Amino acid sequence: MTEASYRVRYKKGDFEIELQGDKEWVEKKFIEFIEGRIVEPNVSAKMLSESLVEFLKSKGDPKGHIDRIIVFSYWLFHKENIESYNVDDIERCYNEARIAKPSNINAFMNELQAKGFLKTAGMKDGKKAWVITRTGEEYVEKMGGQSFGFYIGEFC
Repeated sequence: MTEASYRVRYKKGDFEIELQGDKEWVEKKFIEFIEGRIVEPNVSAKMLSESLVEFLKSKGDPKGHIDRIIVFSYWLFHKENIESYNVDDIERCYNEARIAKPSNINAFMNELQAKGFLKTAGMKDGKKAWVITRTGEEYVEKMGGQSFGFYIGEFC
């Protein structure tokens, strides 16, 4: 006879955790997680898609430059660990995703700054640099139908 396994899966945005084992252990660890004794990794440690194209798809494949650039900003910060970036970095993302870039990326960066999604960060390679704000991160994390939820059940 096959022993039943108990599984809990929790997903919030790009973060997902799954626990599997005997029922008592899984429930104990899940409660510890919910109560904060097992902490969700910070955003930088979250697993993102392996490619920028897949990450764009997971965010609903945005068509507008504003949404694309904020997704690129998130990618640069969290996947490529680039603290501050300039138009050259954003242009590289457009090239990597094989998407036509706008003629004036700076204008879109300034608009994102006005919305509070980016802030200036001095200069990088002689060009104005930006960093994504927490507001910008939250905007990206809510994109593409990402949903909060969890599943608890028994499987054989």
